[in-house]
Amino acid sequence: MQNISNALQFIMKGGIMMYPLLFVSVVSMALIIERLMFFAKINNLDVSLLQKTKHLLTDNKREDLRAFLSSQKTPVADVLMTGVDTMDSNANDMDIAMEQHAVSIIPKLESKLWLLDTIITMAPLLGLLGTITGMIKAFQIFSTKGLNQPTAISGGVGEALIATATGLIVAVFTLLFYNYFNTKVRRLIKDMEFASNEFLRMVKQVEP
Repeated sequence: MQNISNALQFIMKGGIMMYPLLFVSVVSMALIIERLMFFAKINNLDVSLLQKTKHLLTDNKREDLRAFLSSQKTPVADVLMTGVDTMDSNANDMDIAMEQHAVSIIPKLESKLWLLDTIITMAPLLGLLGTITGMIKAFQIFSTKGLNQPTAISGGVGEALIATATGLIVAVFTLLFYNYFNTKVRRLIKDMEFASNEFLRMVKQVEP
């Protein structure tokens, strides 16, 4: 209970802008947890996946290949499945089909990242606004009561500093995970491109 009381006092000292900052911090945390759970279910490209695909493709075991790809938890397998489904068409059509499927997957990978980007920009601005309101409060006290109430003046300055620090903390914390998720997305996109090219090469090798 003491920790909760101290946290509430800290929020109150930070002024009214602490409430929107608290809101965006909660939203940021919820989005980060959701994206971590999402990417935890997705595996990066494994060399064994391509090796197994090549083996089943060479043996002309399409149904086994479909079953294998369906069991893989990665967008790469989904793209390769599209290639298997279009194997009876020419190489150009296969390439286009896999590319279109990869493009359709990208929005799912990038989902909600724009919200994190918005929070990274918004949090410091909210902190800056809290700084301005705190300084206005401090100067108002100074102009009306002079230096007779230094505690009240320092309270306004403290409000300004707390809001600024909170906004920066939220932005930095969110930025770390935003960059991590962007790196994951770029890696998966490269994996899909590489796997598509490898699959086309495999098909050419097994063609009679």
